[in-house]
Amino acid sequence: YKDYLFDTAITWTTDGANAGTVSYRSGRFYSTNVNGVLISDKGYTNKAISEILNLEAWKWVSHVGNPKLMNNVMGDISIMIPRSFEEHDRLSDFLNQLDDTIALHQRKLDLLKEQKKGFLQKMFVS
Repeated sequence: YKDYLFDTAITWTTDGANAGTVSYRSGRFYSTNVNGVLISDKGYTNKAISEILNLEAWKWVSHVGNPKLMNNVMGDISIMIPRSFEEHDRLSDFLNQLDDTIALHQRKLDLLKEQKKGFLQKMFVS
């Protein structure tokens, strides 16, 4: 898409098996009808806040039929956050570094699994 709806926000899945999953979205993005979007003009849109919300939001998911976490319910969630935006930034940087490290190790793990698969195929070829 060349057009976008939002630019840097916190989103959450509203419906289905992943209802209540909260994510930080940096940069421009397009949004679907199965997620909610939190935007802050006061600087609260960051990785640290999204991770704090992610720990809490799943507790508010309705599990009657199809799991849901709708806007009005998300609006009632209270969380404790650090007062300082500098601390938000430091926490966000740390969490981003952890995500990068996890992604790097996941890629290494995927490569090792492919290598194992290749070795197994060579062992049993007649």
